[in-house]
Amino acid sequence: MQQNTNTVVPARDRLLAAGVELFSKNGFAGTSIREICNLADTGVNMIHHYFTNKQGLYDEILEGFSDKVWLVPARIIAEPPRSRENLISRFEVFIEETLEALITHRRQYEMVVRERIIFSVFESYNQKLVTFLEAGKSAGYVQSGLDSEMLTGFILDRLGNQIVYASWIEETTGNNIVTNAAYRKRWLRANLDLIFHGVLA
Repeated sequence: MQQNTNTVVPARDRLLAAGVELFSKNGFAGTSIREICNLADTGVNMIHHYFTNKQGLYDEILEGFSDKVWLVPARIIAEPPRSRENLISRFEVFIEETLEALITHRRQYEMVVRERIIFSVFESYNQKLVTFLEAGKSAGYVQSGLDSEMLTGFILDRLGNQIVYASWIEETTGNNIVTNAAYRKRWLRANLDLIFHGVLA
């Protein structure tokens, strides 16, 4: 858990990093305070000092995850679209930024999937995207029959599965969205094309 010898990582940061690593692998119930502290190279009392208990550490990791993953994407769709082109460009950037954030914080994402709290963590994300799409629908930029809530679920499934199953996808296809920028670009283009145009001629 120590970084290079020239950098001293504060104990609090080491505990957060150790918590992410162990919770993503073993879950909340399967991870002990002692294991976290051993990996963080700290005394057992340090979790109590910084986070009160294991639940406090867990909650802070999740809060930090939500803030970091949704901060930039939420800003992109905060205002209603001003035109069809504006909706398309902002939607594309929103999806790309969400994917980049999930890649950067993939261990935390694995935590929320493992602990089956994904719906509560993504509630704000879903609502903001639904609001943006519904505003586009009201303005005539989005087809009136679109089920916005179903589309947000589809998007989250597509993004999340690429992260959770990145290793397996690489083993079976040779492509890894986390490490292969060319594949990531191709994947984004294909999925955005599917969302905007469907599959029928």
